[in-house]
Amino acid sequence: MMLSAPTITAVHPQLARSVGPPDGRVAHERIASALGRYEQGQSAFAILPEPARRVVLEIGDRMQGLGGALRAVEPDDDIGTDHASESLIVAALREAVDPGLGALEREIGFDAPAMWRVASRYFHERFGALVDLSPFAARCFHKPLGYAGDFEMMNMVYRNDSLGATPFGRALSRVVLDSAAGRAVRHRAHYLAAKIEATVTRDGRRRPGRILSVAAGPAMELQLILRRDPALLAAGRTEIALIDQDAGALEHARERILALAVQADVQVTLRCINTSIRTVIAQGLDDSYDLVYSAGLFDYLKDRAVRAAAARLVAALAPGGSAVIGNFDVANPTRPLMELILDWQLYHRSADDLRGHFSDLGTGMTVEREATGINLFAVIGA
Repeated sequence: MMLSAPTITAVHPQLARSVGPPDGRVAHERIASALGRYEQGQSAFAILPEPARRVVLEIGDRMQGLGGALRAVEPDDDIGTDHASESLIVAALREAVDPGLGALEREIGFDAPAMWRVASRYFHERFGALVDLSPFAARCFHKPLGYAGDFEMMNMVYRNDSLGATPFGRALSRVVLDSAAGRAVRHRAHYLAAKIEATVTRDGRRRPGRILSVAAGPAMELQLILRRDPALLAAGRTEIALIDQDAGALEHARERILALAVQADVQVTLRCINTSIRTVIAQGLDDSYDLVYSAGLFDYLKDRAVRAAAARLVAALAPGGSAVIGNFDVANPTRPLMELILDWQLYHRSADDLRGHFSDLGTGMTVEREATGINLFAVIGA
């Protein structure tokens, strides 16, 4: 039997080079491109003063050292789950971080927000994996919905759970949740619930109290009322409207409010309006309310928008109604942690700032505070 000759396929030299491994020139170009991106990224940190840079590195190094020490006990399921162990780790983490945050505030101040953003990027490029160990801190930094303070971030603050798969991660969650800002958010829900209750129970009322929450988020203040005195929000006594730019936030709030109403065996009158504050400023509100409030929206608005938005809210008040506008005070001790580790920037304002913006609106205003004193509220009469 004759064997056929083997088939030989010729490959053009240029084709051989295109399908084979990259030659030295291509590899060189790729490396040069990578180095160029690196240099460009590092040049962005040039505005960060050297003393501030050293402080950022010290904060990260101390956190990293603590995280490394705790890894030795991670296999023990009992470590970090009981209150005493968690408190011990939280105290160690605060001792590691707080002095550096104070030093960084002194080095940078708060007059240049861009500097804090650069410092945060510098920190996260080197130590971001530590922050990711805390699901709450990680969500604050990464902002999966594209903005800080989304409704699930707020839910995490309200739930107040030490989330994390490691002792370090749980401790970092605890540090943020137990911060002055975290406590202020939880307290402001109770403050707003009291405002709603006072509006609905006002003497001489002959019709349902009309309530509007602007940038409602999870509407925790309404959930609180439905848990402790649901009859206050019953249809015929109260009409509720929620505004939020996030349809998901509105759907979540609606589901929670209706579920609690069913549990309490009450019916509620609830309207959800999916729109932005920009649209409210441009078009106004087409109804009148006895109480219009916004818990955290104004923390994200520049001064010009603050004034315009407040004017629209006050214009939507029925006679005798009130607008309640929340804003974090400049005296927020959690601000360095929020700006560096969470990249969560707010427009902080003092009581005098709020008076300057709002004192000529309506029939007059006062400035109030929730229990921690950190979250301010401008209360403006119709």
